[in-house]
Amino acid sequence: MNIKALLKALLLRKFATCLLLLQLALTLGLVVNTVLISLDTSKKINDPLMFDVPNLLAIQLLPTSGEYKDQTFYDAITKQDLKKLTELDGVISAAQYNQLPIQNGGWNGNFKDEATPKDTITAKDLDYVPIFYSNELGVENLGVEIIEGRALTKDDDMTEVYYAGKRDELQPNIVITESLAKAVYPNESAIGKLSNHGRIVGIAKDFMVNPRWEDRAKYFAVFGNFTFAQFDFTQNYLLRIKPGQLNNVKKLVESTILAVQPERDIMDVYSMSERHKNFFSQETGLASLFKILCVLMIMVTIISNFAHAHFHMSQQRKYIGIRRALGATKKDIILYVFSENWLMSLFACILGIASTIIINILLSQVITIDKPDILLYFIAVSIIFVSGTLATWLPAYKTTKISPVVATHTL
Repeated sequence: MNIKALLKALLLRKFATCLLLLQLALTLGLVVNTVLISLDTSKKINDPLMFDVPNLLAIQLLPTSGEYKDQTFYDAITKQDLKKLTELDGVISAAQYNQLPIQNGGWNGNFKDEATPKDTITAKDLDYVPIFYSNELGVENLGVEIIEGRALTKDDDMTEVYYAGKRDELQPNIVITESLAKAVYPNESAIGKLSNHGRIVGIAKDFMVNPRWEDRAKYFAVFGNFTFAQFDFTQNYLLRIKPGQLNNVKKLVESTILAVQPERDIMDVYSMSERHKNFFSQETGLASLFKILCVLMIMVTIISNFAHAHFHMSQQRKYIGIRRALGATKKDIILYVFSENWLMSLFACILGIASTIIINILLSQVITIDKPDILLYFIAVSIIFVSGTLATWLPAYKTTKISPVVATHTL
C-alpha cells in the first residue's frame, strides 16, 4: 500500500482529518486514565481493613442539656449508656470513642520516644498519628487483637486524674499498633518504653485506620483509657454486634440511649461498612463519571470513524472505480479503506501519548493517581484500532460494491 497516496487522500479533507485525529488522541488519553482511576479506587476499597467492620454499629450523638458541662454527670451518663447498650440482645460489647477509624483528619499528634532529643528530625508520617481515647475495651471492641504485652484495664483510666486538674501527674499507660511500634522502635520491643503520650504496655495488631494514607502510616494508632467529656463535642459510641444481628440492634439503640437521658440529639446511626463505603464516595463517583465519559467517547469515536470513512469513500468513488477497472480486487479495496483508518489511528496514538500525560498531570493536581503504564497504554491503543476497524468495515464493504463502469462515469 502506497503510504504517500494514503496521506494525500487524507489531506483532501484536512479539517475533518485533524478533528478525528484530535478526538482519537483524547479518547486514548481518557481510556488510559479512566482505567488508572478505576484500578486505584478498587485497590483502596478492597484493601483489607483488618478489624470487624461488618459487625460494628456506630452512633453519633450530641448532648443538649447544660448538665453535661459537669464532667461527673457526663461520665455517669456515658457509663449508663454503655451498660444498657451492652445488655441489648445481639450486642457483644460497646465503647465510647473520641473518634472512629476510617476518617480524614481528627485527633492526630506527633509520636516519639520521650528520650528523643527535641532537635531530632523524625519521619514525617510520625507527625500525624491518630490518638484514640476510649475505655479498656477500646481495642478489643474493634475486633483487634493484642499481640504483645497486655490490653488496657480499668486501672489505666486517667479520666478522674485529668479532670481533677492533675494533668502534670499523668503518666498514662497506652497501647499502640504494631506498625507504629516498629516505626519508633525498629530494633527493640516497644513494651515498657515511655513515649510522649505515655508508657507503652501493649502492642495491637495492625488495622486500617485511614485508608487514604500511604504505606505504614495507614495503620498507625495510639489508644488511651480516657472518657472525653466535652459537652459541645459529638460523642461516638461503637457497638460490636453478633453476626446477622446488626439491623435488629440498629432499631433499638436510639430508644435505649434516650431512655437513659433524653436530652441528646441522635445525629446518626450507621454501620462501619456504610462508613467505609461513604469514605470512598468521591473516588467511586469520580471513577464512575470517567467510565461514563470513556464509554461515550469510544461510542462517539466509532461513529466519527464510520462517518469519516463513509464520506471520504463517497468522495473517491471515481478513484476507486478506476482502480477496479485497472484490476484491483475487492480485497485490495477493503485493504485500502482499512489502511486509511489504521494510518489515522497510528498518528492518533502518537498524539495520544501527549494527551495521556497531560490528562494524568491535570488529574494529579486534585487526586492521587498512578503514572500511565506502558502495558495499559498498548491495551488502550488496541481498543482504538479495533473500534476504528469495526467502524470502518461497513463503508469498506459498501465500497467493494461499486461497479467500475458506474464509478468511472461518476462526476
